[in-house]
Amino acid sequence: MSETAAIDATTALDLQHVTKRFGRSAVALDDVSLSVPPGSFTVILGAAGAGKTTTLRTIAGLESPEKGRVILAGHDVGSWEPKDRNVSMIFDNLALYPNKTGFQNIASPLRIRGESPDVIKERVEKLAATLQVAHVLGRLPKTMSGGERQRIALGRALIRTPIIFLLDEPLSSLDAKLRIELRAELRRLQRDLGYTFLMATPDYNEALAIADSVVLLRKGRVVQVAPPQELYDLPVDREAASFVGAPQINLMPASAMAEGSSSLLAAAGARLPLPAHFLRLLGNAPYEFELGIRPENLALAPLDKAGITGAVIDFEPLGLKSVLTVRNDAAELRMLVDSAAAQSVSMGQEVGVEPLNPHLMLAFDKETGLRIGADDLVN
Repeated sequence: MSETAAIDATTALDLQHVTKRFGRSAVALDDVSLSVPPGSFTVILGAAGAGKTTTLRTIAGLESPEKGRVILAGHDVGSWEPKDRNVSMIFDNLALYPNKTGFQNIASPLRIRGESPDVIKERVEKLAATLQVAHVLGRLPKTMSGGERQRIALGRALIRTPIIFLLDEPLSSLDAKLRIELRAELRRLQRDLGYTFLMATPDYNEALAIADSVVLLRKGRVVQVAPPQELYDLPVDREAASFVGAPQINLMPASAMAEGSSSLLAAAGARLPLPAHFLRLLGNAPYEFELGIRPENLALAPLDKAGITGAVIDFEPLGLKSVLTVRNDAAELRMLVDSAAAQSVSMGQEVGVEPLNPHLMLAFDKETGLRIGADDLVN
């Protein structure tokens, strides 16, 4: 897409080659392009400093890019003031007016806009029922729980009907249980009301749970745009594979080779059948690469039947599942197994390890880190 690319009026948002620097050398956004369809939930995922907040602030007009265009609902808004862009930005710190009731807090954007009392009452009560805060509409924030205050604050933001909602880690300060509840409600609201959400988060669990599409941002650059499951199963590179998923993916040196009429995978001190998709990717010639196996794709196996063996060096119970770490001279492997199976072994015990779902194994180039066969790299 060029700098003069045509405007697509069918999208809620288009960023076209946006670059933003702070000072002479600090590049916050480096040629960022992305599209957000109307009525979708798109998540920008990245570590601290990736450029997530700068992206949202640039869309809202709070930052001015050095290059590129911001297109909202078919309009190039680069020269528009923030108040004219018809976007709603929701931050983690959703401070409420302390001297106003829940009703008054939610209603404040409508009152500023001059809506009639009847319209305000109808819309506030309907949204409060959806957010399950109707019971606190007559109370001041200091009498509410943390979760109730967060819902009231979200209600104040959601009462508007902008082109797009920009959510900058809106749930990060909540405890784990409430965070999961509210992210599910956000997703339900987005679907039920047809809102367009663009949310920034460093939490891959949050991204995979609620997004229609995930934009993976790293050091100011878009490295991959994909549906959540595709991002997990087919990460564009080794760094993306490590960032998305816990326990972290197992990475180890490996090679593909022919032995007689068979094609083998040498890794973790063992020789295993070469997965069919590796044969297509790597061919028949000997090839060295980095192998990636998710912890859930490894299982305990009888020692006499296992291709891989090693000693248990760590055990982390997680309730229904447990993480076992097994080490041999060639590799250290994390396994996500049923806790009942994990309790049958002890620290230091020699165990067998069996790879599951070989079609989900990943191959990465040793030098570049790119997934071999990746055709979803964003340039």
